[in-house]
Amino acid sequence: MLNIPTITRIINFLRFLLLTLIITSVLFIVLSKIGLI
Repeated sequence: MLNIPTITRIINFLRFLLLTLIITSVLFIVLSKIGLI
């Protein structure tokens, strides 16, 4: 069974991963609109 700190760590990691993905997507869209890619 998972203890509470492990679950919290996993949730924090997933939130960090999601945030990174969102930032990367936004940057890619902005660069595409500017025309650098």
